[in-house]
Amino acid sequence: MGKTAKRIKYRNSNLPEELGQILSNADENDLKILIALMMAADENGEIPEDFSVSRALGVEKADVTASVKFWRGAGIIEGLKSAGTARPKREENKPAEDKGAIKIETAHRDGVVETANVISTYGSDELATLFEKRRISAEFIDEAQRVFGKTFNSYDTGIVVGLVDRLGFEEEAVLAILAYMTRIGKKGLRYTEKVALGFYDDGYTRTHEVVERIAVIERSKEVISKVRQLFGAANRELSKSEKTMFEKWTQKFGYDIDVIRLAYDITIDIKHEPIPKYTGAILESWYNEGLRTADEVIAHEKAKKEGKPQGDKSYDLDDFFEAALKRSFEDLK
Repeated sequence: MGKTAKRIKYRNSNLPEELGQILSNADENDLKILIALMMAADENGEIPEDFSVSRALGVEKADVTASVKFWRGAGIIEGLKSAGTARPKREENKPAEDKGAIKIETAHRDGVVETANVISTYGSDELATLFEKRRISAEFIDEAQRVFGKTFNSYDTGIVVGLVDRLGFEEEAVLAILAYMTRIGKKGLRYTEKVALGFYDDGYTRTHEVVERIAVIERSKEVISKVRQLFGAANRELSKSEKTMFEKWTQKFGYDIDVIRLAYDITIDIKHEPIPKYTGAILESWYNEGLRTADEVIAHEKAKKEGKPQGDKSYDLDDFFEAALKRSFEDLK
Protein backbone atom coordinates (compact mmCIF):
# COMPACT_ATOMS: atom_id res chain seq x y z
CA MET A 1 0.00 0.00 0.00
CA GLY A 2 3.05 2.25 -0.38
CA LYS A 3 5.52 3.73 2.05
CA THR A 4 4.43 4.65 5.52
CA ALA A 5 4.57 7.95 7.34
CA LYS A 6 6.08 8.39 10.77
CA ARG A 7 4.57 6.13 13.41
CA ILE A 8 1.78 7.34 15.67
CA LYS A 9 2.05 6.46 19.33
CA TYR A 10 -1.03 6.60 21.53
CA ARG A 11 -0.40 7.69 25.10
CA ASN A 12 -2.33 5.77 27.72
CA SER A 13 -0.85 7.13 30.94
CA ASN A 14 -3.43 8.93 33.13
CA LEU A 15 -5.79 9.05 30.14
CA PRO A 16 -9.01 8.15 32.03
CA GLU A 17 -8.60 11.15 34.37
CA GLU A 18 -7.89 13.59 31.55
CA LEU A 19 -10.20 12.22 28.87
CA GLY A 20 -13.35 14.10 29.84
CA GLN A 21 -11.60 17.45 29.83
CA ILE A 22 -9.85 16.72 26.53
CA LEU A 23 -13.06 15.64 24.81
CA SER A 24 -14.88 18.74 26.06
CA ASN A 25 -12.43 20.81 23.99
CA ALA A 26 -12.70 18.64 20.86
CA ASP A 27 -15.17 19.52 18.12
CA GLU A 28 -16.90 17.18 15.69
CA ASN A 29 -14.10 17.43 13.12
CA ASP A 30 -11.47 16.60 15.75
CA LEU A 31 -13.27 13.41 16.71
CA LYS A 32 -13.85 12.30 13.11
CA ILE A 33 -10.22 12.97 12.20
CA LEU A 34 -8.87 11.05 15.20
CA ILE A 35 -11.10 8.07 14.41
CA ALA A 36 -10.01 8.16 10.74
CA LEU A 37 -6.35 8.14 11.77
CA MET A 38 -6.86 5.26 14.21
CA MET A 39 -8.72 3.21 11.59
CA ALA A 40 -6.04 3.84 8.98
CA ALA A 41 -3.16 2.89 11.30
CA ASP A 42 -1.81 -0.66 11.28
CA GLU A 43 -0.95 -2.69 14.36
CA ASN A 44 2.33 -0.77 14.68
CA GLY A 45 0.57 2.58 14.61
CA GLU A 46 1.82 3.46 11.13
CA ILE A 47 -0.26 5.46 8.65
CA PRO A 48 0.14 4.71 4.91
CA GLU A 49 1.78 7.62 3.13
CA ASP A 50 -0.93 7.67 0.46
CA PHE A 51 -3.74 7.96 3.02
CA SER A 52 -5.34 11.41 3.11
CA VAL A 53 -7.71 12.32 5.94
CA SER A 54 -8.78 15.38 3.97
CA ARG A 55 -9.79 13.27 0.99
CA ALA A 56 -11.33 10.47 3.08
CA LEU A 57 -13.56 12.75 5.15
CA GLY A 58 -14.04 15.60 2.71
CA VAL A 59 -12.64 18.20 5.13
CA GLU A 60 -10.20 21.04 4.52
CA LYS A 61 -6.48 20.28 4.92
CA ALA A 62 -6.23 23.21 7.34
CA ASP A 63 -8.80 21.52 9.58
CA VAL A 64 -6.79 18.28 9.52
CA THR A 65 -3.64 20.20 10.48
CA ALA A 66 -5.46 21.97 13.31
CA SER A 67 -6.90 18.73 14.67
CA VAL A 68 -3.58 16.90 14.52
CA LYS A 69 -2.06 19.79 16.48
CA PHE A 70 -4.89 19.57 19.02
CA TRP A 71 -4.56 15.82 19.62
CA ARG A 72 -0.78 16.09 19.79
CA GLY A 73 -1.01 19.00 22.24
CA ALA A 74 -3.52 17.04 24.34
CA GLY A 75 -1.08 14.13 24.47
CA ILE A 76 -3.35 11.65 22.68
CA ILE A 77 -1.01 11.07 19.75
CA GLU A 78 2.72 11.53 19.33
CA GLY A 79 5.08 11.63 16.41
CA LEU A 80 2.59 12.31 13.61
CA LYS A 81 4.30 14.35 10.92
CA SER A 82 1.59 14.18 8.29
CA ALA A 83 -1.79 12.68 7.56
CA GLY A 84 -1.45 12.02 3.87
CA THR A 85 -0.60 15.64 2.98
CA ALA A 86 2.82 16.67 1.78
CA ARG A 87 4.83 19.26 3.67
CA PRO A 88 6.85 21.92 1.85
CA LYS A 89 10.62 21.38 1.96
CA ARG A 90 12.43 23.60 4.42
CA GLU A 91 14.96 25.98 2.93
CA GLU A 92 18.56 25.32 3.87
CA ASN A 93 19.77 27.15 6.98
CA LYS A 94 16.20 28.22 7.76
CA PRO A 95 15.19 27.45 11.37
CA ALA A 96 12.60 24.75 11.83
CA GLU A 97 9.16 26.09 12.67
CA ASP A 98 7.39 25.39 15.91
CA LYS A 99 5.75 21.98 15.44
CA GLY A 100 2.78 23.11 17.51
CA ALA A 101 1.96 26.05 15.24
CA ILE A 102 -0.61 26.24 12.48
CA LYS A 103 -0.15 28.39 9.40
CA ILE A 104 -3.19 30.62 9.07
CA GLU A 105 -3.61 32.86 6.04
CA THR A 106 -5.73 35.90 6.69
CA ALA A 107 -7.17 38.63 4.48
CA HIS A 108 -6.69 41.15 7.26
CA ARG A 109 -5.65 44.80 7.31
CA ASP A 110 -6.65 46.46 4.05
CA GLY A 111 -7.03 43.14 2.24
CA VAL A 112 -3.32 42.28 2.48
CA VAL A 113 -2.91 38.53 2.91
CA GLU A 114 -0.80 37.72 5.93
CA THR A 115 0.43 34.48 7.45
CA ALA A 116 0.47 34.01 11.20
CA ASN A 117 1.61 31.14 13.41
CA VAL A 118 -1.44 30.30 15.46
CA ILE A 119 -1.37 29.03 18.11
CA SER A 120 1.79 27.42 19.49
CA THR A 121 1.84 25.22 22.56
CA TYR A 122 3.20 27.18 25.50
CA GLY A 123 5.52 25.54 27.99
CA SER A 124 5.20 26.35 31.69
CA ASP A 125 8.47 28.33 31.61
CA GLU A 126 7.27 30.39 28.64
CA LEU A 127 3.96 31.14 30.35
CA ALA A 128 5.79 32.13 33.53
CA THR A 129 7.96 34.54 31.54
CA LEU A 130 4.90 36.13 29.92
CA PHE A 131 3.33 36.66 33.34
CA GLU A 132 6.56 38.02 34.85
CA LYS A 133 6.99 40.53 32.03
CA ARG A 134 3.31 41.47 32.38
CA ARG A 135 2.68 40.78 28.70
CA ILE A 136 -0.17 38.64 30.03
CA SER A 137 -1.73 39.28 33.43
CA ALA A 138 -2.50 36.46 35.84
CA GLU A 139 -5.74 38.30 36.67
CA PHE A 140 -6.76 37.92 33.01
CA ILE A 141 -6.41 34.13 33.16
CA ASP A 142 -8.36 34.01 36.44
CA GLU A 143 -11.15 36.11 34.96
CA ALA A 144 -11.17 34.06 31.75
CA GLN A 145 -11.69 30.88 33.78
CA ARG A 146 -14.47 32.54 35.78
CA VAL A 147 -16.25 33.82 32.64
CA PHE A 148 -15.93 30.48 30.87
CA GLY A 149 -16.91 28.50 33.96
CA LYS A 150 -14.03 26.03 33.91
CA THR A 151 -10.50 25.55 35.16
CA PHE A 152 -8.02 25.71 32.30
CA ASN A 153 -5.36 23.10 31.74
CA SER A 154 -2.07 24.10 30.10
CA TYR A 155 -3.49 23.61 26.60
CA ASP A 156 -6.55 25.77 27.38
CA THR A 157 -4.31 28.46 28.84
CA GLY A 158 -2.16 28.34 25.71
CA ILE A 159 -5.18 29.07 23.50
CA VAL A 160 -6.32 32.05 25.57
CA VAL A 161 -2.78 33.40 25.98
CA GLY A 162 -2.07 32.95 22.28
CA LEU A 163 -4.99 35.18 21.29
CA VAL A 164 -3.38 38.03 23.20
CA ASP A 165 0.30 37.24 22.74
CA ARG A 166 0.33 36.18 19.08
CA LEU A 167 -2.72 37.81 17.54
CA GLY A 168 -2.75 41.03 19.53
CA PHE A 169 -6.26 40.83 20.99
CA GLU A 170 -6.83 43.08 23.99
CA GLU A 171 -7.43 41.02 27.13
CA GLU A 172 -10.92 42.51 27.59
CA ALA A 173 -11.72 41.60 23.97
CA VAL A 174 -10.89 37.95 24.66
CA LEU A 175 -13.07 38.04 27.77
CA ALA A 176 -15.93 39.43 25.65
CA ILE A 177 -15.54 36.53 23.20
CA LEU A 178 -15.50 34.00 26.04
CA ALA A 179 -18.65 35.55 27.53
CA TYR A 180 -20.35 35.42 24.11
CA MET A 181 -19.44 31.75 23.65
CA THR A 182 -20.87 31.00 27.10
CA ARG A 183 -24.13 32.78 26.22
CA ILE A 184 -24.63 30.71 23.08
CA GLY A 185 -23.72 27.47 24.86
CA LYS A 186 -20.45 26.81 23.01
CA LYS A 187 -18.08 25.93 25.85
CA GLY A 188 -15.22 24.37 23.85
CA LEU A 189 -12.06 26.45 23.65
CA ARG A 190 -11.22 24.88 20.28
CA TYR A 191 -14.41 26.36 18.84
CA THR A 192 -13.74 29.64 20.67
CA GLU A 193 -10.35 29.79 18.98
CA LYS A 194 -11.99 29.43 15.55
CA VAL A 195 -14.48 32.21 16.32
CA ALA A 196 -11.65 34.46 17.53
CA LEU A 197 -9.72 33.81 14.32
CA GLY A 198 -12.80 34.96 12.42
CA PHE A 199 -12.76 38.24 14.34
CA TYR A 200 -9.04 38.57 13.63
CA ASP A 201 -9.51 37.95 9.92
CA ASP A 202 -12.13 40.71 9.83
CA GLY A 203 -9.82 43.11 11.64
CA TYR A 204 -11.51 43.13 15.06
CA THR A 205 -9.01 42.78 17.92
CA ARG A 206 -9.75 45.80 20.13
CA THR A 207 -12.33 45.50 22.87
CA HIS A 208 -14.88 48.02 21.53
CA GLU A 209 -14.62 46.50 18.03
CA VAL A 210 -15.22 42.97 19.30
CA VAL A 211 -18.11 44.03 21.57
CA GLU A 212 -19.79 45.92 18.71
CA ARG A 213 -19.29 43.01 16.32
CA ILE A 214 -20.77 40.52 18.80
CA ALA A 215 -23.79 42.80 19.21
CA VAL A 216 -24.25 42.84 15.41
CA ILE A 217 -24.02 39.04 15.25
CA GLU A 218 -26.52 38.55 18.06
CA ARG A 219 -29.01 40.98 16.51
CA SER A 220 -28.49 39.26 13.17
CA LYS A 221 -29.40 35.86 14.61
CA GLU A 222 -32.66 37.22 16.00
CA VAL A 223 -33.60 38.77 12.66
CA ILE A 224 -32.57 35.67 10.68
CA SER A 225 -34.91 33.51 12.76
CA LYS A 226 -37.78 35.72 11.56
CA VAL A 227 -36.46 35.76 7.98
CA ARG A 228 -36.46 31.95 8.01
CA GLN A 229 -40.15 32.01 8.83
CA LEU A 230 -40.83 34.43 5.96
CA PHE A 231 -39.18 32.09 3.47
CA GLY A 232 -40.59 28.87 4.93
CA ALA A 233 -37.23 27.69 6.26
CA ALA A 234 -38.01 27.69 9.98
CA ASN A 235 -37.89 23.90 10.30
CA ARG A 236 -34.94 23.03 8.09
CA GLU A 237 -31.24 23.78 7.81
CA LEU A 238 -30.33 26.76 5.67
CA SER A 239 -28.25 26.10 2.59
CA LYS A 240 -24.81 27.68 2.47
CA SER A 241 -25.98 30.31 -0.04
CA GLU A 242 -29.07 31.14 2.07
CA LYS A 243 -26.97 31.53 5.21
CA THR A 244 -24.52 33.80 3.40
CA MET A 245 -27.35 35.84 1.89
CA PHE A 246 -29.28 36.30 5.14
CA GLU A 247 -26.12 37.26 7.03
CA LYS A 248 -25.36 39.84 4.34
CA TRP A 249 -28.81 41.41 4.78
CA THR A 250 -28.60 41.51 8.57
CA GLN A 251 -24.88 42.05 9.21
CA LYS A 252 -23.44 43.96 6.25
CA PHE A 253 -26.61 45.89 5.39
CA GLY A 254 -27.76 45.98 9.02
CA TYR A 255 -31.42 45.57 8.10
CA ASP A 256 -34.08 44.59 10.62
CA ILE A 257 -37.09 42.42 9.87
CA ASP A 258 -39.30 45.40 8.98
CA VAL A 259 -37.11 46.40 6.02
CA ILE A 260 -36.67 42.81 4.89
CA ARG A 261 -40.43 42.25 5.04
CA LEU A 262 -40.98 45.24 2.72
CA ALA A 263 -38.64 43.69 0.15
CA TYR A 264 -40.23 40.27 0.67
CA ASP A 265 -43.75 41.64 0.02
CA ILE A 266 -42.61 43.29 -3.21
CA THR A 267 -41.04 39.98 -4.26
CA ILE A 268 -44.33 38.15 -3.68
CA ASP A 269 -46.33 40.77 -5.59
CA ILE A 270 -44.01 40.63 -8.58
CA LYS A 271 -42.92 36.99 -8.65
CA HIS A 272 -45.87 35.42 -6.78
CA GLU A 273 -43.48 33.25 -4.78
CA PRO A 274 -40.67 33.79 -2.25
CA ILE A 275 -37.36 34.14 -4.09
CA PRO A 276 -34.53 35.14 -1.70
CA LYS A 277 -32.23 36.30 -4.51
CA TYR A 278 -34.88 38.68 -5.81
CA THR A 279 -35.51 40.00 -2.30
CA GLY A 280 -31.76 40.39 -1.93
CA ALA A 281 -31.55 42.47 -5.11
CA ILE A 282 -34.19 44.85 -3.75
CA LEU A 283 -32.41 45.14 -0.41
CA GLU A 284 -29.07 45.78 -2.11
CA SER A 285 -30.61 48.57 -4.20
CA TRP A 286 -31.97 50.20 -1.02
CA TYR A 287 -28.64 49.79 0.74
CA ASN A 288 -26.83 51.45 -2.18
CA GLU A 289 -29.35 54.29 -2.00
CA GLY A 290 -28.33 54.84 1.64
CA LEU A 291 -31.66 53.66 3.06
CA ARG A 292 -31.34 51.98 6.46
CA THR A 293 -34.79 51.87 8.11
CA ALA A 294 -38.32 50.94 7.07
CA ASP A 295 -39.43 54.58 7.43
CA GLU A 296 -36.62 55.72 5.11
CA VAL A 297 -37.54 53.07 2.53
CA ILE A 298 -41.23 53.98 2.65
CA ALA A 299 -40.52 57.73 2.31
CA HIS A 300 -38.00 57.19 -0.48
CA GLU A 301 -40.23 54.92 -2.55
CA LYS A 302 -43.28 57.12 -2.03
CA ALA A 303 -41.36 60.22 -3.15
CA LYS A 304 -39.99 58.39 -6.16
CA LYS A 305 -43.41 57.17 -7.20
CA GLU A 306 -44.98 60.62 -6.84
CA GLY A 307 -42.23 62.16 -8.95
CA LYS A 308 -42.44 59.54 -11.70
CA PRO A 309 -43.86 60.79 -15.06
CA GLN A 310 -47.27 59.38 -15.97
CA GLY A 311 -46.96 56.25 -18.09
CA ASP A 312 -43.29 55.70 -17.24
CA LYS A 313 -42.68 51.97 -16.78
CA SER A 314 -38.89 52.03 -16.49
CA TYR A 315 -38.82 50.96 -12.85
CA ASP A 316 -40.74 47.70 -12.72
CA LEU A 317 -41.02 47.65 -8.91
CA ASP A 318 -43.23 50.74 -9.01
CA ASP A 319 -46.02 48.80 -10.70
CA PHE A 320 -46.34 46.62 -7.62
CA PHE A 321 -44.87 48.69 -4.83
CA GLU A 322 -47.93 50.61 -3.75
CA ALA A 323 -49.98 47.55 -2.79
CA ALA A 324 -47.05 45.87 -1.05
CA LEU A 325 -46.14 49.09 0.71
CA LYS A 326 -49.67 49.55 2.01
CA ARG A 327 -49.89 45.99 3.30
CA SER A 328 -46.45 46.10 4.93
CA PHE A 329 -47.10 49.49 6.50
CA GLU A 330 -50.32 48.17 8.04
CA ASP A 331 -48.41 45.14 9.39
CA LEU A 332 -45.80 47.40 10.96
CA LYS A 333 -48.53 49.37 12.75
